[in-house]
Amino acid sequence: MFLGLDLGTTNVKAILVDVTGSILAVGSAPVERFTTPQGSVEQDIDQIWNATCHAIREAAAVTTAKKIQAVGVSSQGGALQLLDAQEEPIGHVISWLDPRGKPFDHQLEQQLGKTYLISHIGSNFSTMVLGQLLRLQQESSNAWNAAKQIGFVGDVIVGRLCGRRACDPTSLSIAQLYNPSLGDVDREMLEHLKIDHLRLPDLVPVAEPAGRLGNPVARQIGLPAGIPVSPAVHDQYAASIGAGTVTEGDLLVGTGTAWVLLATTGCLSSPVAPRTFVCPHPVGGLFGQLLSMHNGGSAIQWALQATGQTGLQGEVLDAHLESVPPAADGLRFWPHLMPGGPKFESFRPGGHLAGILLAHTANHLLRAVVEGLACELNRHLERFTRTGLPVTRLVVSGPAATSRVTPQILADLTNRPVTTLNQSAVSSFGAATIARAMVDPNLKLRELAVSLAPVHHTLVPGQHAAVYQALFQEYLQPLALPN
Repeated sequence: MFLGLDLGTTNVKAILVDVTGSILAVGSAPVERFTTPQGSVEQDIDQIWNATCHAIREAAAVTTAKKIQAVGVSSQGGALQLLDAQEEPIGHVISWLDPRGKPFDHQLEQQLGKTYLISHIGSNFSTMVLGQLLRLQQESSNAWNAAKQIGFVGDVIVGRLCGRRACDPTSLSIAQLYNPSLGDVDREMLEHLKIDHLRLPDLVPVAEPAGRLGNPVARQIGLPAGIPVSPAVHDQYAASIGAGTVTEGDLLVGTGTAWVLLATTGCLSSPVAPRTFVCPHPVGGLFGQLLSMHNGGSAIQWALQATGQTGLQGEVLDAHLESVPPAADGLRFWPHLMPGGPKFESFRPGGHLAGILLAHTANHLLRAVVEGLACELNRHLERFTRTGLPVTRLVVSGPAATSRVTPQILADLTNRPVTTLNQSAVSSFGAATIARAMVDPNLKLRELAVSLAPVHHTLVPGQHAAVYQALFQEYLQPLALPN
């Protein structure tokens, strides 16, 4: 058996998987986010560690723990933790959601320029970690001067499991400290940040163990001592392994709070869109283009809350969506509810509703929101095709994959087949797949990911595809040139 961990922003999940890919047990524990009126978003690494131990013990309690052969670790990206010389935390984790580094990110972008950023870190913007590092140096000099190591949630938890803080290239790429062209840490960027590369976690290939589970920790969590522990892998790339999207042309859409697109490519190329991360894929010879739509499940939850239907989900939500015809009787929605969205020729920045009539109901709003999200997804897909990167398979994971209605809307609007997965925990499943690959070096990670991928269902464009093609063109009209 193989254990997969997913160190998420709101929960830590652990699953046990056998050699056939069947999930035998699941454990989870929540973690908090601490916010202030000044906008900070932080977490407690000790609480994350305790949640990790709880999730592992919960999963391992339903089976014979001594049969567990390896641990794979998937983690949220860009969650920064300063450490002292003994690798004890200095202050809280600075969440990837924390906005305090943004002014410093903007300054860095203006100073270095997009061309420099693309050539050095594979991204056309600065975000999360770079700005926070500069902010800490300027605004929190005591903590910065006391810090001897720079860590992230994933490698800190790996270090506590096996005694060696380590991550793979995907994690360091999301932190924007890795140069995908060089295949190594970008020393020039580190010099600009005044950081010694020795302060970073060790960089370890994904299928190579970071170390082995130590005796005291093994007793604490109930696992066999000495089993291999993987380096920390960024959760979206672990999800790609878990979903089996490991062939050039595969595009995975994670439909969480923000819908995230991860395109698997066969070559290293420039970012296809603004605010895109490019880095090596865990499968050798492949690369990824990762971008977030900023909104997704958050827009649906906004609509439910605004209409007094908070908590509506599953079959009931599908029934509400089905009660409204395609194109929502003329109600239109542009789902740009977060800063940093596209510019409009006709509207002020932000999300927009148009075509509202007295006849429209709460269900019309729900349908319009889902259709707006599908339009925004297709707008991103067209960027890939315009730049010559193939998109041959569209795979949807997360809450939208369990719907009867949303995947068909996506198929009709994108005018391409849409594959949905019956497995919600794709990041932790991918981590378990990585754990399996560590144990047997004769198994290739790509072939293993394909063979163990969850059961899926494919929908093809249906009778309403023409209606949705017209809707998409209407959606594009008020938008300025793609930004």
